[in-house]
Amino acid sequence: MIADSSQVQMGQIRSEFVTFTNRAGLRLAACVDYGGGLRTRPWVVVAPKYGETKKNNLQLAYFLAANGLNVLRFDHANHVGESAGDQTFFTLAGGAFDILSCGDYLERTYGVTTFTLVANSLSARTAIRAAAEDARIVHLVCLVGVVNLQYTLNQVYCEDLVGGYQAGRRWGITDILGVEIDFDGFLSSAVKDGMHDLSGTRADLLRVQARMTFFPAERDAWVSLDEVRQVLQGLPNANCFPLPGAMHELRENPQVAQQAFNDIVAHCTAHALKVAPEKVQLQSPDKKNLLQQNRAERDRLRESVKLPDNERDFWASYLDKYRTVQNIEDYQNYLSLAGRLLGEIKPGEILLDAGCGNGLFGLWVLRTLLDHARLMENPPVYIGLDLTVEGLRDAMDLQFSFIFERTRTSPRLAQDQLGLLFGQVDLDTWGMPNSQVGDQLAFADQTFDKICFSLVLSYLSRPECVLAELYRVLRQGGRIVVSSMKPFCDMSEIYRDYMAQQVNPTELEAGRNLLRAASKIRLKEEHGFYTFYSGEELAGLLTAAGFRHCLVQQSFGGQAAIVVAEK
Repeated sequence: MIADSSQVQMGQIRSEFVTFTNRAGLRLAACVDYGGGLRTRPWVVVAPKYGETKKNNLQLAYFLAANGLNVLRFDHANHVGESAGDQTFFTLAGGAFDILSCGDYLERTYGVTTFTLVANSLSARTAIRAAAEDARIVHLVCLVGVVNLQYTLNQVYCEDLVGGYQAGRRWGITDILGVEIDFDGFLSSAVKDGMHDLSGTRADLLRVQARMTFFPAERDAWVSLDEVRQVLQGLPNANCFPLPGAMHELRENPQVAQQAFNDIVAHCTAHALKVAPEKVQLQSPDKKNLLQQNRAERDRLRESVKLPDNERDFWASYLDKYRTVQNIEDYQNYLSLAGRLLGEIKPGEILLDAGCGNGLFGLWVLRTLLDHARLMENPPVYIGLDLTVEGLRDAMDLQFSFIFERTRTSPRLAQDQLGLLFGQVDLDTWGMPNSQVGDQLAFADQTFDKICFSLVLSYLSRPECVLAELYRVLRQGGRIVVSSMKPFCDMSEIYRDYMAQQVNPTELEAGRNLLRAASKIRLKEEHGFYTFYSGEELAGLLTAAGFRHCLVQQSFGGQAAIVVAEK
């Protein structure tokens, strides 16, 4: 394959929002992306990933459109996004019928009789069933596709949920990776329709007449590469191209994601043009065009989705589950890096922990001071601010309990080593004319020597205002550490390693709850309420606020960007 990074010559790609009815009578919301003739160019249907919407396939769709293909991407019914239905009733079989309905729409509207189908993760299982049922699908492309639901759920939850269901266990409506669904109905449908295990997938693949191209990830924590190879073995119409170094969430690594996009586009284009993939001269979409459409769809999704939780309630519930993270080695390494980047804590310094949550960074500060203890005539002061009373209560309990335990062995040292203050504040109002920050929290210019702003910026609606306020209250020469989970972060390896260490059922359930909470954050990011930043983007925000000497690093198992800067 020869990649050509030149821009599209045909002009801007256009996107049109369309709706049509699926075979169950529910309205499907979709986007048609095209750069040329709607009736003359080959078509690709891109299915949404479980827990995601059509917006997440925008980049891939524009690459496909830039290379002469028309794209239909849609939201599943009974799922997240703009389509009709109740998300609690989502099933794999229902997802497959949505795909067939997309084929119906293309044939009815544009006279399309053949198309390529691209699917990612769990949606690949629905795509396999659709391809087994519909001869109009002439090319099936599966990206990190789930081929064994029973295995994947077992890897995620460290429990055989399918086997448990078959043995009579029931869950009712429950959270599965951030989406509340009728899990009993979901599993019942999967088992009844033969979509729950490897043998059912194999049976469907034997019925598929289309060309099949699979791109599994070599480092996938949820899907076994050996099982992918096993289920495709001996099929003359199937090819498998493992992605080196890739995790289940391909987009966590931009280089891997770009290569995967290139491979998908090359194979789709080559199949449509009946040439070898290496003969395809790839074109790239115009970046400005792509960013404009992404903003438009982000705003549209944000307006159409009504989330049940307000921010204070959401974070109070999340922080209750977040306590588990302190037991994860990668998180402990992250805290240590943040502390080292801030530098040695000196007598009389004032530290601000903006968005302290459960107080885990404050606990790290305490441990560091007491583990390298020396009496200080002028002890430093730690100030923790957070949105929720629950988080502040946890932070105080955690830190004062630690001091109490140390007081037993070194009374004076533990009591005099650090001053602790806490305050409740909505950081999202800082620096705004209508700020709700009270007089007691209206800090003077250059109050703080060090500021930790850990994994908070992504959840604020006006990060520039908050960074400007933090710049104002940091003293000249002071340091700030700012971090964010990176875009499309993949916590699967961190989570798997943590769960592998746990033997206590309570700890296992705590790990599952943490994964559910993290999935809800991802869902809110998908709906346009949160924004994750790369290290370069964080450095750009800090520089724009006036900070200098930005140093970017990766931490938390490579899934978080952390930047230290000075005033």
